[in-house]
Order: sequence, then C-alpha cells, then structure tokens
Amino acid sequence: MISLASKLDYSSFSPIKLVKSLWGHEYTDFRLIFEQSDELHYFHIKSNTQRLVARCLVCACLAIIFTITALSLHSSLSIWRYEKLVTSKIEAEKKRKEAFEALADLSDEPQTFSEEIPQSRLLAIAHKYKDDLNKMHHLVEFSTLELARANRTLELGLKASGMSWNDIERIEKNISAKHLASGGPVNEITLDAPSTKMSEDYKKSLVKNEALNSFLSSFPTTAPVSHATTSSKFGPRIHPVTGKLSLHEGLDYVPTSDLYARNVLAGTVETIVFDNHGYGNLVTVSHSNGIRTLYGHLSLVSVKLGQKIIKGTPIGKIGNTGLSTGTHLHFEISENNTKTNPSIIMAMAKNVQ
Repeated sequence: MISLASKLDYSSFSPIKLVKSLWGHEYTDFRLIFEQSDELHYFHIKSNTQRLVARCLVCACLAIIFTITALSLHSSLSIWRYEKLVTSKIEAEKKRKEAFEALADLSDEPQTFSEEIPQSRLLAIAHKYKDDLNKMHHLVEFSTLELARANRTLELGLKASGMSWNDIERIEKNISAKHLASGGPVNEITLDAPSTKMSEDYKKSLVKNEALNSFLSSFPTTAPVSHATTSSKFGPRIHPVTGKLSLHEGLDYVPTSDLYARNVLAGTVETIVFDNHGYGNLVTVSHSNGIRTLYGHLSLVSVKLGQKIIKGTPIGKIGNTGLSTGTHLHFEISENNTKTNPSIIMAMAKNVQ
C-alpha cells in the first residue's frame, strides 16, 4: 500500500499515468496490526481485493467521465436541433404566408393574407389556377400548330411565286432581325418548366409568321391597270412573236378603258430606257425591302428619272413598243432581282393586309 501511495503521488499530475498505476500495480497482501484494550487485532486485506477495488474505482471514474461527456454532447446537440427547428419554423411560416398571398392573388376576388382563409377555399383557388394553366397549355399548343401550318402555306406560296428556299430563309432572317414597332398592355403568359420547349416553339413560329407577313405587306395588292384582262400569265409559254418556248417573267394586261399604267407602290423611278430585247419603252420603280416593279411596252412615259412617286401615279401610256403583237402592258415584280409571279404575290399581300 505504501508503494502504491508513492506511485499515486508521483503520477497524480497525469490522469493516464494515474489510471495505469491503479490498474497495473502489483498489489501485495496488506496487514494492519493495532492494539485495543491490551489486545492485538489484525486487519488483513488481500492483494486480489485491493486490485479489484482499485480497478472498480477506475471503471467508476471512467463511467462518470463518459456520462458527463455524453450529457454535454446531448445538450449541445439538443440546443442545435432546437435552433434549427426554430429557424425551420420561421421559414415555413414565411413560405406559408407567401403561398397564401399567391393563392389570394390567383383568386378572382382580391383579398389580403389571412390565417382564417378556409382550406377548401385555398384548394378551389389552386384547382382553378391549374385548370387555367392547362387551358393555356392547350391554347399555346394549338396556336403553335396553326402558326406552323400558316407559315408553311406562306412559304409554299412564296416558292410558287418564283422564290427559292434560300431566298425565303434569307427573308425570314432579315425581317426577324429587325425590331418592328409594336406595343400594348403587358399580360404575361406564365408556363411551367415542362412547357418551356412548347413555349419556345411558339415563339419561333410567331417570329417567323410576323416576318413573313411583314415581308408580304411590302408588296402591291392592286394591278397597275384598271379594268384590264390578262392576256399572258407568269411562267413558261410559246412566245407570240418568236414562236419559241420561253419564260414569261410577268403578267400582260390588255386595257379595256383606262390606257395608262399606274404605279402600284410608293417608290422612286429607277430606270427609263428603250429595251432592244423586247420590253420596248421600259420604266422600273424601286420600292422598300428590295422590291422593284417593271412596266414595259409603253408608248409614252409620264415620269422622270429619280422622281419620287406615290401609289396610283401614272407611269405612262400603254403601248405596243418592243416585241409585241398589240397594245398591252408587261408588268413584273421582283425582290432583290428575283422575279416573282405578280398574280400570286399580290394575292398573298392582299390576304395579309
């Protein structure tokens, strides 16, 4: 016992050494002899008993330390969980309030946020919004299909008028790149994430449709001769003078009363010449968006080179100059030097205006 006490005193500054000393000490039997009333008494403690008591003391101390540590960790964890719960509750209340306000905004009857709004009322508002959203989806989907069909029809019409697919693509890109003047109240259509592609398809179709309609609105809608008959259409034909197969790139109008060719769009007189290849007295007028009109076989020219003229201005008197079998007007419409069928292009332009 004395040797153990000296070890304990030596290792008391180090808990680990203290535990090792108590746990691994070589205990010996301890006998205490004391005298009482002239009698000798013996107090004997075996080494095994000493070892058992020391190790129990070590285990008890370690258990106490572990329990204190566990309680401290549990307390810290509880505090953290409580703070997180409070934060979550505040966030949930905030989101709940936002949800109430959003549903109230969707209602046809404006109302402020209130905890007293019945659950059935909130569900009714949510279902109505969902139904409206589904209707909007169907409307956008239907409108996209209709626009795609309309665009295809317009493109085929332009192709039939004499334009190539490259010309049509160029027109769509050029017009779409311009910011056409427009405006109005903002009634935004909001679609959910799954409808994003459908919305983008609709936007593309709408932009293309507006580009095609804007382009077609630049063309004339009326013939250059009033009360006239068409003697030769656009396309391949047997030339009335040469008798050979040739491409007729315009329309021939035979006047019945008015003998003057009139300008079909506001523009500037670009050319006044006598054409030796068949047009005779020829006048060309340039218009916006690269459009030109041509008036051939005139017997008299009524305009001057560079003159700015409005729609309806007399270009000249219809005649029989050039390769011609009689009095008539040869009329052409071109876009960036691409000849188009006046019958088709004017009908399409009239349809979109």
